[in-house]
Parts: sequence; structure tokens; C-alpha cells
Amino acid sequence: MQSKLNFKILKQRWNARVGELTLNGVTLQTPVFMPVGTKATIKGLILDLLRDPKYIGTKIDPIKLILANTFHLYLRPWSELIQQAGGLHQFEHRNDGLILTDSGGFQVFSLWLSNRHSEQSEEAPRHQVNIKLTEDGVKFSSPYDGSKHFFTPENVVDTQRALGSDIMMVLDVCSPWTADKTTVAKQMQMTHRRAKRAFDHFQPYYDEARGVLFPIIQGGSYLDLRQESIETLSEYARDGIAIGGVSVGEEKEKVQEVISYTTPKLPNEKPRYLMGVGTPEDLLFAIEQGIDMFDCVSATRYGRHGIAFSDEGLIKITNAKYASDFSPLTSTCDCYACRNFTKAYFHHLQKEKEMLGGILLGLHNIVYLNRILSDWKKKMLES
Repeated sequence: MQSKLNFKILKQRWNARVGELTLNGVTLQTPVFMPVGTKATIKGLILDLLRDPKYIGTKIDPIKLILANTFHLYLRPWSELIQQAGGLHQFEHRNDGLILTDSGGFQVFSLWLSNRHSEQSEEAPRHQVNIKLTEDGVKFSSPYDGSKHFFTPENVVDTQRALGSDIMMVLDVCSPWTADKTTVAKQMQMTHRRAKRAFDHFQPYYDEARGVLFPIIQGGSYLDLRQESIETLSEYARDGIAIGGVSVGEEKEKVQEVISYTTPKLPNEKPRYLMGVGTPEDLLFAIEQGIDMFDCVSATRYGRHGIAFSDEGLIKITNAKYASDFSPLTSTCDCYACRNFTKAYFHHLQKEKEMLGGILLGLHNIVYLNRILSDWKKKMLES
């Protein structure tokens, strides 16, 4: 059947490729890093900055694809309210770009971890969250007010349709990296059944819906399970496919093993999305395996904590050595932060807890990740 998402490979060398993705009148080049706008905003940033060369520089194209979170937006302000506002694009003033929404499966996993380990973070729940996986879906209580909710493969698709998402994800089960193989296999097979239900439910709406739907490969660090997941879910990759359940606590070598094994086995003619991975070294490794799309909260989260990506590695700007360092964050970046300010200024902002520091560092980190991808694409196309 005809796909609504058009994807063509412009250049391929072994597994690595440069592609062009067109959906809903928007065209962008891949590989691409998606900034995370969990709650209908990228923390601290006006979205217009991501398309303005005055702020992102001239070394990358305007950023046309960002992420939003179904779980949080469903709870607050409520997906029906966003639908009444005209959808996420209208609600957050993103009418000339694409929005990908995740399904909430990873948020359930994260809240389960928070309960188990009683960890506190920026996203720590205000209420004890009760979570129960069932064959029908997942029952959970809101981390905001303790209210009871139930996600199914079907209503998660409906919620994302209400949000007006361009790229939607199926409701999967993300297994902890410490889970034994029997548990991972059981949860992977539940992911497969949920994917079938989601696609069966979405099919009647496909032609009229704004968005497309991706399945999510699971299987933990067990390569034979990843193979089973690939064989089962590739038939649903009408418009694209995602790899989930990586970088959830396991060692980097295991992450790379799963990526290098899984990616080349996915349908070559469809975009491949690696979920939740976003350091410079991880991106450079994964694009050589054939990954086309990435997202991660690290860019803006690092920025808020005074950490910047650079060609010399991570810069922890609060270190004393930067107090009188009047050089830019990195000389190869021409974003607004690097063109106009020095490490000494960012050191001052972070020490004084001025929020401008985190905002500018977050912007720089987003630009930096897209810049290394842009440089790589240029070299690929010229080779």
C-alpha cells in the first residue's frame, strides 16, 4: 500500500546513508536529531529560534522535526484540550515543522523505576505512581494528582491523533536492562501483540489522519529476541520503524552491540528511528549503522546543568578553570551562544543560577548535535 511518508535514500555507503524525508508538506534531510519538547515546549526555548540562522547559525538547516510526549500531554493539559486548540502545531506555534509523539511506554518504564528505586529527579512524581501491566494495556495513576488512567494500544493511537502528531508511536513495553531473558521475551511478545492491535485500529483512519504510525523493536540486549522482534514488526513498517529499549542503564558496549546488530536488518527503504540516544559519540556510531532519526533529553538537560558539548568533549562550565576563559564554547560552532559569549560568561551565569545560562547552553547543545550530523551528511554526499 502507498505510504504517506516519502523517504528516499540520496547516498548510501555500506549501512550508512543520507536520506530525504517528506511528510505533510515538510521535507528534511536525514540523519536528524530531534530536540525533545516533552510538554509542548523545549525547556527554555522559543521554537522560532530553531529555524532562525541568527540563533542556530548557518552550518545547519532549520530544525524541522521535534518531539512531544503523549503521556504528559494526555495528563496535562489534556489531549482533548489540545485538539480543541487545533492540535499541537497550533497550540505550540509549530505550523511549519513536524512533530513526533512517543506513546508513553517509556514514561511508564521510567515511573516504574522511580517507584522501585525511590529516585528523585527533575521529573520525579509528586504522587506515588501505581502501575500495572495487563494484556489489555497499562493501568497507572497520575504522577501529578494520583488520578487513575488506562492506556491501551488503541486509545494511545487516538490520543496521538487528537494531538495532531505527524509521526506516532505504538504503545510498547520497555524492559529494564536487568530483566532476565524470560521476562524480556514475555514483554517483547506483548509489544508485538500491542503493535498489531494499534495498526489494526489505525488502518481505517490512515488516509484521513495527519500522522503515520511506527512500530518499536524491543528485545533488550538479547540479539535472538531482537531478531524475532525485527521479523515480527517489519511488516508494520509502512512508513518507518523504531528501535526502543536501548540506553536504559546497560553498558555502552551492549548498547552498541544491539544497535549494530539490529539496524542493518530493518527495512532499508524506510526511516529508522533510534529512541532516547543523543550524545555526539552515540550519534556518530549509530549513523554508520544506518540510523536516520534520534531524540534525547540530554541536550537541554545538560545545558540546564551547565554542561556543553564541544569538540574536546563535555565542558562542565562551573569548573573554576573557566572563570577567566574568554574563548567560545567550541570554535567550530556558529550558534548564537558561541558567536556572542565566552566560557567565562557562562561560568558566571551558572554560578549565579541565572536561567539564561541554561537556555543558551541548551540551544548550543541542540545545534551542536545537528551540526555534527550536517557535517557528516555533507561529507557523505560529496564522497
